[in-house]
Amino acid sequence: MIIIFGGTTEARWLLERGLPALCCVATDYGAKLLQGLENAKVRIGRLDEPAMEDLFRSESPSYVVDATHPYAVEVSRNIRQACGKTGVPCLRVVRPKTPLSGRTAVVKSAAEAAQLLNQTDEKVLLTVGSKELPAFASVRNARRRLFARVLPTSAVIAQCEKLGYDAGHLIAMQGPFSESMNEQMLAMTGASVLVTKDGGDAGGMREKLEAAQKAGAEVIVIARPEEEGFTAAEVLLKLRRELHLPAPPAFPMFVPLEGKTAVLIGGGQVALRRAKTLASCGALLRVIAPQFCSGWENVKAEKKLRPYREGDLAGAFLAAACGKEHCGRRGDDDKTFHVCACVCGFYCAVPSILLMSRVTSLTLMAPSPFRSATMLLKPVGELPSILLMRAVTSVTFTTPSPFTSPRS
Repeated sequence: MIIIFGGTTEARWLLERGLPALCCVATDYGAKLLQGLENAKVRIGRLDEPAMEDLFRSESPSYVVDATHPYAVEVSRNIRQACGKTGVPCLRVVRPKTPLSGRTAVVKSAAEAAQLLNQTDEKVLLTVGSKELPAFASVRNARRRLFARVLPTSAVIAQCEKLGYDAGHLIAMQGPFSESMNEQMLAMTGASVLVTKDGGDAGGMREKLEAAQKAGAEVIVIARPEEEGFTAAEVLLKLRRELHLPAPPAFPMFVPLEGKTAVLIGGGQVALRRAKTLASCGALLRVIAPQFCSGWENVKAEKKLRPYREGDLAGAFLAAACGKEHCGRRGDDDKTFHVCACVCGFYCAVPSILLMSRVTSLTLMAPSPFRSATMLLKPVGELPSILLMRAVTSVTFTTPSPFTSPRS
């Protein structure tokens, strides 16, 4: 048995993969995020370090997973100490940080952010959570200048009212919030400063930054505590291996695809076969094609009935061209995935598969070099043509690739 701490996106992602676990959350709101998971038992209520020790001794878990929020410093410290005293292995899930862009200032605490706000008389949108709001009580003209976005629970709203936030300066809504919604809230409040924590992609940090940049607003980021740990996918892999838990088969590239987005370009029989294979490996499918052959109605996927457009590969871990579609073009934004002239499968058997994870820039050569590369390293049977990466003219990885670096 496993004990998981956290009513977070990462905790739910792990539980959705079938881990048998007791999940400890602090509030009813956190418990709601975990509803509908038959393999998980949920315990509601805050635990201090001695209470955690008692829980670990009574439940005897094989592992404890700390999937709490990146800023839950005290809870994480208590979990580590309780694990150390009871001898239970602890795995910390660390959410990747968000690259900052636009007009941003990084501070160490909410109190330091409040000091910065006292140097201006601008209106401010606070998206830091209700626990940090008391630190901003010292801001000059706070009741006129500050607008707080918080969770829509009665306890949180009551706390905000005690701090002096009236209905006109309080936005009680549950996320996630799109870039457009963030931009509209900045315009509605007249705020030219956005204060936030780096909650990563799960916390909508990118959408906040992009909205602020479009609105011409400055962003003050309360820095995340430095810590070491693992991604949720790494924790899942380790637990399954150590505890011999069942898992979907790995795609023949020997890369786990569970919960990762795979984009297929094409709606014919080749694409349909590949979609079924990818789905059996746990991939989340996005399929783009001007038309679909019969059989697609039984495939669970996000289907787009149109030709490929630039941007369709955004967020993709893997892309497969399963027809004679043109799959994009070289662009100016090196943070976006690009595929050029990705043609259909070679020898009419194997589609060209490209691993998109961690790629920041990608340029593919024309069909002729593809053919020559395939002649030298032609795929066998149903193995995907991953060795086509030898035909890529330039690939950059921000971290080590899961396979050998390509040669030109």
